[in-house]
Amino acid sequence: MHKCYIVDSKRTPRGIGKESGGLHTVSSLSLLSQTLEATVPYALKPFIEDLITGCVMPVGEQGANIARSALLRASFPDTVPGMQINRFCSSGLDAIALCASKIMAGQQSLNLAAGIESMSRVPMLSDGGALVADPSIAMQHNIIPQGISADLIATIESYTREQLDQFAVDSHKKALNAIKRNYLKSIIPIYHASGIEALTNDEVPRNCNSKALSSLQPSFELIGNMAGYNALALNQYPEQSKINHLHHAGNSSALADGATATLLASETAIHQHGLKPRAQIIAFDQIGTDPTIMLTAPAASCKRLLEKCKLHTSDIDLWEINEAFSAVALKFIQELNLEASRVNVNGGAIAYGHPLGATGGMLVGTIVDELTRRQLKRGVVTLCTAAGMAASMLIERVE
Repeated sequence: MHKCYIVDSKRTPRGIGKESGGLHTVSSLSLLSQTLEATVPYALKPFIEDLITGCVMPVGEQGANIARSALLRASFPDTVPGMQINRFCSSGLDAIALCASKIMAGQQSLNLAAGIESMSRVPMLSDGGALVADPSIAMQHNIIPQGISADLIATIESYTREQLDQFAVDSHKKALNAIKRNYLKSIIPIYHASGIEALTNDEVPRNCNSKALSSLQPSFELIGNMAGYNALALNQYPEQSKINHLHHAGNSSALADGATATLLASETAIHQHGLKPRAQIIAFDQIGTDPTIMLTAPAASCKRLLEKCKLHTSDIDLWEINEAFSAVALKFIQELNLEASRVNVNGGAIAYGHPLGATGGMLVGTIVDELTRRQLKRGVVTLCTAAGMAASMLIERVE
């Protein structure tokens, strides 16, 4: 098997995923094309063999294979093809895994993996689909909204509202510290067509405290009771007498706009083009689990990933798990028995926001930056997805 290296990873700032957000007036196409431009030097453009782009809502301006459109917009040669993929929240990480697979198989030498999601312009669930629109799927498999799945996890594990809120507060504190100390090296500024800056820094993280979060009302209690989703959850987990609704806007990942791109190269391409690799992709994994509780699959994926590599959790220096909800991260840390100080050390999606198709790639850039800053060796990135899936990836810094 051939080696696959990460040469560079760039991302946009994460904008608030509402009309008030700094990236709302920038199209999805412009977000992605600007990111591709910033990631690939002009001289390398003709040598890119493929672009695979994760996007969870591939409709409207994000439809019709935005990957190819962005390549053309970013003045890549016509010879560079593009493809759009969707595995929900892990799409950006899966794009990297697919590009890496081609290089590791010896079929390609220089690839580009990306992710895009403008949640302010293409709202979540815009694509419809059986998973959310066909009652026969929900009833047969007890599928419920992700927020209620997060509440189910909290109920089963007896997490308190105070624990969930404190995790969220800590995420914001770590994010603000990382921004203040300029730890986030992969961010590029985004511009309007006029050339005026649209956004230069992540705009979601904020100062908050447990007292402020305690005043927020649970987000999923009403829909859980009125739409029958609580009954579906309890049908799958009858040992629970009720669902404790503890998640709200403050301890859940925020809607966000953003794009990311990662340049991947074989050993041959590294030497041929005089590139300097930052990290090596060692292995990756994708898994499916119970689609009702849905959000617990990262632990199963990471366990299998480490087994493949004959490693233990103690061999991993840093972990990045997407903070879909506080309970997701707490359950992951608990199940793998991890030191919390090695997990999401610069905060996570509760603080920064979660631009669905882009988050996986952003986490790869984050962990490469932090491994470099701390001069550490190994990191693992993982994300849960809708319908009970997860993906994970093991990365090693190149010294």
